[in-house]
Amino acid sequence: MRPAGPRGACGEDAEGRGPPVPGEPPVTHPERPTIRVLPPDAAERIAAGEVVERPASVVKELVENSLDAGARRIVIEVEKAGLRLIRVTDDGEGIPARELGLAFERFATSKIRSAEDLRRVRTYGFRGEALPSIAAVARVTVETCARGEAAGAELRVVGGDRGSPVPRSRAEGTTVTVEDLFFNTPARRAFLKSERSELALVVATVEALALAAPEVAFRLLEEGREVVWAPPESFVERAQRILGVRDRGQLLLVEARSPSADLVAVLGTPQLAQRRRTLQWFLVNGRPVRSPLLARALDQAYHTLVPEDRYPVAVLSLRVRPEDLDVNVHPRKAEVRFARERDVFDDVVRELSRALRRVPLVPVVTGPSRADPSPSLGEAGAQEPLLVAEPGGEVAPSGRFPPIRVMGQIAHTYIVGESEGDLLLLDQHAAHERVLYERLLARRRAGAPLAQALLVPVVLELTASEAEFLAEARPAFEAWGFEVEPFGPRAVRLRAVPEIAAERRPAELFRACLHDLREDVGRAAAEGLEERVAIATACHTAIRAGDRLSPEAMAALVADLARTEDPFSCFHGRPTLVRVRVHEIERWFYRKG
Repeated sequence: MRPAGPRGACGEDAEGRGPPVPGEPPVTHPERPTIRVLPPDAAERIAAGEVVERPASVVKELVENSLDAGARRIVIEVEKAGLRLIRVTDDGEGIPARELGLAFERFATSKIRSAEDLRRVRTYGFRGEALPSIAAVARVTVETCARGEAAGAELRVVGGDRGSPVPRSRAEGTTVTVEDLFFNTPARRAFLKSERSELALVVATVEALALAAPEVAFRLLEEGREVVWAPPESFVERAQRILGVRDRGQLLLVEARSPSADLVAVLGTPQLAQRRRTLQWFLVNGRPVRSPLLARALDQAYHTLVPEDRYPVAVLSLRVRPEDLDVNVHPRKAEVRFARERDVFDDVVRELSRALRRVPLVPVVTGPSRADPSPSLGEAGAQEPLLVAEPGGEVAPSGRFPPIRVMGQIAHTYIVGESEGDLLLLDQHAAHERVLYERLLARRRAGAPLAQALLVPVVLELTASEAEFLAEARPAFEAWGFEVEPFGPRAVRLRAVPEIAAERRPAELFRACLHDLREDVGRAAAEGLEERVAIATACHTAIRAGDRLSPEAMAALVADLARTEDPFSCFHGRPTLVRVRVHEIERWFYRKG
């Protein structure tokens, strides 16, 4: 056996082999590869992979070029979700014929002149990679006529191979046609989604850019069918169109200035909240972006206004100083980084919260019910609610809260009232949750006693997991008035409960709160333990569905709700009351069409 040669710092011998592995045959190595510059076609395809991920990426880059060219009308046509054809036509400045070939050179751009310009980017594109990257993986034809020139030009590029510009007569502006995307990189197609999903991404891309430029007309055609049409309009009108909200009354315009940013936002009422974030749009300095920071700020502003499994509908547009923003952190410019993230977050949450708490947020019931509007007599008899028809009393308007004449109770669960000719229904449990929760917070802010001592302390036996959890959560319980102390290996003695819960059975209340905290999942689990204890306490202390209330108790509850800061939802985000317009009731009885 040949003795091993001298070893290097990495355990390799003089011939570059690593240490031998016992029991395995020696490994022979081919000639060591040398460092070489990639051939242009390989380099271009690698660069294309960073810019051109899917058809929507092509649409984004081309439409951004149109916007940078000052276009006032942009038409996007796609076939086979963009794989067969993408054509973007604009009425922008166009490209001078003498510069058309240069437009397909990497890092060729008219938008920046030096590295210093990257600190103050004011255009959508700035890398000079869009056209060459697209042309590296598709068949591209550009027809253009620069503003003020008598004739235009056409250039065709196939898989990076560029022809020569030829004269072409056309109107001012540019048309870029992209055919057979990824024809020379078939492996890329394998990673695409279905045509339907890819088309949805194209639509979302166009809608995002339409929000960024409401003064520009956008038209998207798929196989000749109009999918998106947006004429020039105001920012609010464009947001309403893209969000698909018919009733302008369900949108709230927010305009605010802060040290960190100028904010313009269009917010949907909590009633419009969705199960996905697809109707949340963020613009920073006019650029559509993905922003986890702004998404968190939006969630925080709507905290307790929407359920934890739903997300608010909104368009947020921020303007910050260009030097406070890094737009070069993502290969496709889809994300940005703020220099003052904490300030931006706090300012956005504050301004959105203020706006949401200045207006009435009573959900309005419209349209037919999901249930069969004509149930059989048997069904009607089984579902007939109990109505306490005694008059309850008047509740005067308080701030955003409407005036209500309390009329009775349905199914021992909903309080019935009349307000300005409309029907109002209040969820008695949700309403009392809100009242108790804010009462608990108010007592703490005022420094008032939170605990109510029990005449006879209660001893509870806990499971091992409950005892382990309580060891962590005990300070949070004590912060709201629970006084609990160890009383054996797994037992605790409850000496006091929160004052608002003095009339509830203390052992049941404590166990229910402990169970809620241990079972919290999703967004609720991200809240602090102290807040979760307050929420659980109010929830398990509140009037329940099925509790019979006297007319006086109903009126008192509605009056208490009117005095809260957030009367329109409980802390779980469920509405406390809903309004049924009188004209809807008239339609039910065929009085109006």
